[in-house]
Amino acid sequence: MRSRTRIVILIHIAAALLATNTWADDGAPEKPQSVCAQLTEGRTCVDSVPSPKEGPAQESPQPTEKKKHTLLHSWLRMAAQAQASQPDWLSPLATTSGRLKQEFRLDVWDQPSLNGSRTYQVGGNKGLELITSSRTQILAGVPSYTLVSSNGPPGGFGDLPLMLKVRIVSAPPTEGNYLLTFIVGATAPTGSRRYGAGNAVLTPTLAFGKDWRRFDVQSTFGANLPVGGTAKLGRQILWNTAFQYQAAWKLWPELEVNSTFYETGKNASDKQLFLTPGLGFGRVCLGSKFRFSTAVGIQIAATRFHTYNHRWIFSERFSF
Repeated sequence: MRSRTRIVILIHIAAALLATNTWADDGAPEKPQSVCAQLTEGRTCVDSVPSPKEGPAQESPQPTEKKKHTLLHSWLRMAAQAQASQPDWLSPLATTSGRLKQEFRLDVWDQPSLNGSRTYQVGGNKGLELITSSRTQILAGVPSYTLVSSNGPPGGFGDLPLMLKVRIVSAPPTEGNYLLTFIVGATAPTGSRRYGAGNAVLTPTLAFGKDWRRFDVQSTFGANLPVGGTAKLGRQILWNTAFQYQAAWKLWPELEVNSTFYETGKNASDKQLFLTPGLGFGRVCLGSKFRFSTAVGIQIAATRFHTYNHRWIFSERFSF
């Protein structure tokens, strides 16, 4: 009986000592970790929040505001790590970038016509781009608004652009500087009769790119596939390539080759090719996380057949 009592006493003493050591470890301050991430529009250093450990007792649950704060920081940290594992190129003017980005972009097109009027389009099928996982990004676009000067037809909104990017493979500058991304673009038929397609259009695309020191090549190959009204809209093969150089003073001169091959529709068997010289500037830091870049260029038709010519493109980007 006495031996059993001694064993119980020894067990209680051991448990008390173990609880004391555990409390001491939990009470010690934890050194915050620093995670340096290469963002889409530059580099930033974000101090990670130490993960709280459970104490011996918790009287009340974690406040809702703190949980939301933690979720936001976790998402931003994940997005920063996703961008740090890929090249840090500036997005071209007309060629869709295969990079995953956290960015709001708005383009303006200025296109002259033969009768002296000009057509302005605000939006350029761009909008808000958000990274949703380490390998995916979505685009919630802004419907473009078209306005014609010199007593032209009334203005109106175009279709709603949407996009999903799925990164297949990529490497940062220190490990090869390349990427391969699958992109599914789409337009929802929300536009007016004059400026909308009238049917949804899917655009599956494969984007790839490679860097050699300050020179990079970014290219996309895809197709426009209407889900209806094919006789009117037709199907097209799209091939775009951007040759870009990272110069001094945050300048990015580029030359793009933008090609469209009409497979069906009213322009079947025709093809058009544009040469697009441009100049980008950025990225300029606007704070700890926000950065600004801009670019301008002009699309010049290089083939006999073309649906437009001498279109100026002005692009503004705010990344985070």
